[in-house]
Amino acid sequence: MSTHTLFIADVHLQLENDHPINSAFIKFLSQEAPKAEAIYILGDLFEMWVGDDVGIPQYKSVIERFKQLTDGGIPIYLLFGNRDFLMGKRFWKATGIQPIKQLEERSIHGVDVLVMHGDTLCTDDREYQKMRKILRHPIVTWLFLRLPQKKRLQIGHNMREKSRKYSQNKPENIMDVNAQAVQTLFTEYPHVNHLIHGHTHRPAHHVVEVNGKEKHRWVLGDWRPETKIIKLSGENGIELLDYPSAL
Repeated sequence: MSTHTLFIADVHLQLENDHPINSAFIKFLSQEAPKAEAIYILGDLFEMWVGDDVGIPQYKSVIERFKQLTDGGIPIYLLFGNRDFLMGKRFWKATGIQPIKQLEERSIHGVDVLVMHGDTLCTDDREYQKMRKILRHPIVTWLFLRLPQKKRLQIGHNMREKSRKYSQNKPENIMDVNAQAVQTLFTEYPHVNHLIHGHTHRPAHHVVEVNGKEKHRWVLGDWRPETKIIKLSGENGIELLDYPSAL
């Protein structure tokens, strides 16, 4: 039987339980996740997360499904995205998911890979990078999580709307990764030939030449609810596949 690991990103689970994205993701967790050796979630699992006290009840069905999988022996690894970087101890305990660093090097089925969300590679979007630095500051997150739930939800919804409008009015090239940033990253990890990330919502396989060597950048898709995910196995290496049709 083939053993494989699955990589996903940018699910953007919605608050409405019957939303098509949520339904598709629950189906994925029920049908595809149990067949995998492990699952990697590379950011933006949730459209919005304003604290464990709010998020765990809001996404109860997904939280419970995660716990069933991890209790059943399927390891799930997650790194933060730009939408949901406020998960805390209660989330990890409720789901059994294991947090990983924002840039993680892993050897999986004999393949060395770098995994990340991908937003830090979008260095041309200076306004976003500045805001990211502010929002991720420990003092800012500490203060935010101590606001009343209603206030946090209001701020979260307002930021969601501002982000949507900002993206609509932003040049397309600014929202993609910076080529030099990718070159620099591969230079820092010369023995790694594969980078997997999300964030840009532009699923693709890019071949990059770094110091005369061929490197590969794999970009995951967002869930609409159809998507592109990555399957990594010892037999076939890395494959960027359509979901649900190609699995």
